[in-house]
Amino acid sequence: MERPLTETKITGTGTLTCENGIIGGVLISTDNSNAAAVTIQKDGSKGEMVFDISTKTAMYVRCQIPAATTIYYSISGTGASAQIFEYVS
Repeated sequence: MERPLTETKITGTGTLTCENGIIGGVLISTDNSNAAAVTIQKDGSKGEMVFDISTKTAMYVRCQIPAATTIYYSISGTGASAQIFEYVS
């Protein structure tokens, strides 16, 4: 089961609190002609990269990726956005 870390889709860069430290999924939106690049890192922009994808196709990636309680995200590309979910057992 997953719980969203934000109310809506996000863009740009920033940090989110992931209470249990496990990413449960990433919903990626695109304009279907330009690639969306989504990366997630542990503990800030210099932390270990735990998720990295570039796609022109909108998708939901279900996963259980050990991360950290604070994660850093970068979402870029024309028309790109994403919503990050926390894994809940």
